[in-house]
Amino acid sequence: MKQMRFPVLLRSANLVVSQNGQAHGFYHIPQLNYEFLSDGERFQLRNHLEKFLNECPYHVGFKSIPIPCSPWESVNDDPDQVPECLREAWKTSLANVERVLQALVPSREMLVLRVSMESVSGDWLEEIQRGFFELVRDPLAMTDQFVGGERYRLPVTEWERFEQAERDVFKYLTTYFHGGITPLSEEEVLYLTERCGCRGVSPGMQEEPMDLLVRDGYIHVSKADVERGLTDVDLNFKKPMGMVRWRKDFPEETRTGYFQFLSTSWLPPAILFPNRSEAFQKAKELPFPVEIDMDLEQMSNQVARKELKKKYDLIVGQIKHTVRSKGEETEQRDIGRDAERKATNEELDERLEQEKTPLFKMRLVFCVWGDTTEEVKNRRRQLISKMKEIGLRLEIPRTEQKTLYQSTLPGAEQINSHYIVRPTAEFISSLMPLATTEVGDPAGIFLGTTIMTGTRADQDQIDQWARGNTPVFMDERRAREHLSKTSSSLILGSLGRGKTMLKCYLMYRRLQRGVHQLLFEPKDELWAIAHELPELAELTNIVSISNSVRDKGKFDPLIGIGEDPEERLYKEQLAESMLLFLSGESDSSWAGTALGYAVHETIQEDHPSMMRVLDHLRAIATGERKYPDLVLNEHARDDVARVLANLNRKARQSQAQLLFGDGSEKPIDLSYPLTLLQMQGLQMPQEGRPDYRLNMTLLIAMTEFARRFVNRPTPFPKGVIFEENHRLIEVKEGEMAYREFMRTCRSKDADVMTIVHNARDLRTKQDKKLREGEDGGEEIRSNLGYRFCFSVGDEAEAESACDILGIPPTGKNLNEIMGLGPGEWLMRDLDDRVAKVKLDLEQLDPRLFRAFDTRPEANRRREKEFGHLRENRVTVGESKGKGVS
Repeated sequence: MKQMRFPVLLRSANLVVSQNGQAHGFYHIPQLNYEFLSDGERFQLRNHLEKFLNECPYHVGFKSIPIPCSPWESVNDDPDQVPECLREAWKTSLANVERVLQALVPSREMLVLRVSMESVSGDWLEEIQRGFFELVRDPLAMTDQFVGGERYRLPVTEWERFEQAERDVFKYLTTYFHGGITPLSEEEVLYLTERCGCRGVSPGMQEEPMDLLVRDGYIHVSKADVERGLTDVDLNFKKPMGMVRWRKDFPEETRTGYFQFLSTSWLPPAILFPNRSEAFQKAKELPFPVEIDMDLEQMSNQVARKELKKKYDLIVGQIKHTVRSKGEETEQRDIGRDAERKATNEELDERLEQEKTPLFKMRLVFCVWGDTTEEVKNRRRQLISKMKEIGLRLEIPRTEQKTLYQSTLPGAEQINSHYIVRPTAEFISSLMPLATTEVGDPAGIFLGTTIMTGTRADQDQIDQWARGNTPVFMDERRAREHLSKTSSSLILGSLGRGKTMLKCYLMYRRLQRGVHQLLFEPKDELWAIAHELPELAELTNIVSISNSVRDKGKFDPLIGIGEDPEERLYKEQLAESMLLFLSGESDSSWAGTALGYAVHETIQEDHPSMMRVLDHLRAIATGERKYPDLVLNEHARDDVARVLANLNRKARQSQAQLLFGDGSEKPIDLSYPLTLLQMQGLQMPQEGRPDYRLNMTLLIAMTEFARRFVNRPTPFPKGVIFEENHRLIEVKEGEMAYREFMRTCRSKDADVMTIVHNARDLRTKQDKKLREGEDGGEEIRSNLGYRFCFSVGDEAEAESACDILGIPPTGKNLNEIMGLGPGEWLMRDLDDRVAKVKLDLEQLDPRLFRAFDTRPEANRRREKEFGHLRENRVTVGESKGKGVS
């Protein structure tokens, strides 16, 4: 390092001032998930990047580098929200995530945009005055630049001008380039510098800022501070030839390794876009990380055409030389490549003349590393082979490794003459630095890793350990607090593909994050959860509801009504609509009108209930209670009596009795962090069956019960897990309940997780006239933040799933959905990105996998171990007064 001139003069925040007086700003660019975009969307993305490059007034560069995955930062749980009884299990969860990330995804790809800028200057008179002022104040400050004096200082006025230039650049980028772009922190810029000397090892972030001393109008820094992280590195560029050997002292040990630069000095003659030119995406198919540096310098249209003319003359001269040297025996194949280059040159020149677009000097450098020279060579071979698949030829500059190393340092000078190609912005954009397979949130609950799909023709060439596989996180707080979006989710897919496993895992991790949850469990699959996971015993209330008289009135919508006038009015409308639907009566009939009066009378009482509604209806039917505007003849009284008899019969038998309480019932305790409602024998509403109206009314009542849970005034975030609740909007009575439920959830920042088996079920209201392009499911989808699609059984289902995910129903996408394996799904996130995700819960946490496994053999094992406890109604937390009620 002593023989090199380090390019940085000053570093602060995301701004680096180089020794040559130029500044560079560094910015995070959010990468866009690329694999499930349609070809039209890919062209649109390329055109956006091309337009930016052509019009950008700054020299820019892209740097794709691997950064270590830190589960302790990614899993952004608030320790204060973790229940005391879950603290040890929570620590284990984080340790498991760290273990899996280190094994599967030790690094993530970070895309950095470098922008070179000049200091903002005033008019010529101001510049003369500023220069004279600096000279008079300290003549050495000016002569230092010529005689090689102290370089580690900068006039404060100059630094302020660079700061203003950076603000102008950032404003330009956020306006014309990419939403979500953010400046790098000073620690991250330092990390970019330090890792340059030890590629393959990720040094820890140094949080101490550079020590800036302001004195006599100058900012002074020490040389050691500027070169921090590189002063303890030894680099050898001679042995082995064409490779760099490094040795660095870490606090715990001294480590060594090797890295090598590969460069592009020739480009393919044509752009095969999309799906055959995306070099940044292609590199992610390899099973090891690769660093990519793309430096760009714009050439004006006039200069570009002059360069092309020189190149053209050179090619023509080469052709003439070939003809002269071989005479009449010259064959076409001897000059074929030169002729092809000549034609390409002519075509490009014609295009530049017509479009007046610039060319770019581009230096595209790849870097691979390893612990041994053989490992570097093996990775080098794989990288070269991978780039050949898209027609990109890489070379190994054996004598230029030192030069290329210096060009990758933050603050390096502009492009020199080494390994330069001159493409158009269209070609550069087709390399697609913005492409990624990322999905999900920056941090949160770990959901697994993305899997690169076969978007290329040679799908088998993608390694299963590809570094394009990125960790996936889900942070429901980000939706509410930062994006003003709903954090509710949808899980859909066929039976036996992993929906229950994902549902239970999310439920468990949300409990660790302090979320109180209500889960409707129609299959009775989690009856032993407090025995298999004892830490949940004192948090869990398992309520098993059946047809017995002891559960009468558990879902009575009128019990526990509050004093809020709007709430009472809504409950009145809901109870009336439920009774009308259950009895199959119109609200305009005599019996329907009488029901409305009965509900209205009941709602005025201190302790209303659905049985009290029937009491009032009986008084109307017998004439005990009369209303001036409700005059009933004998036929009308018979209709009211008929409806009353029907409702009375249902209130005494079957599951309908769950709806009819008399006000004396003990309500379900909702104070537990986890309430499981096990509905024995519950059937989902299926039109055409004789119990359709009853099952639909029960679903409406359960939705109202869930709304009551969400509406409870508590300091904790809440979530509801519901199967098939989308069926509510099949009827207007259910639609009213669904709308109010979702409105309450949004106002209370509560999450709703909907589980469905058939994607086509979300296409509802087909008998209703819709606007063009609508299918009736827009209301459901508008309330979904996250969407998880497991494997489905046929193409029609897969097409519906594509519609829900917002991806085109191409043959590839349909096959991808139908071919998903167990524990795999396609995920659409809050940013509308879609990717293939896999969670191996058995690998992540075998104990949770065992507890949430619902396969027949697992259920038999569960019955054998804990069945006697269920029969005796014994719970793990019984001594604490918690458990099954």
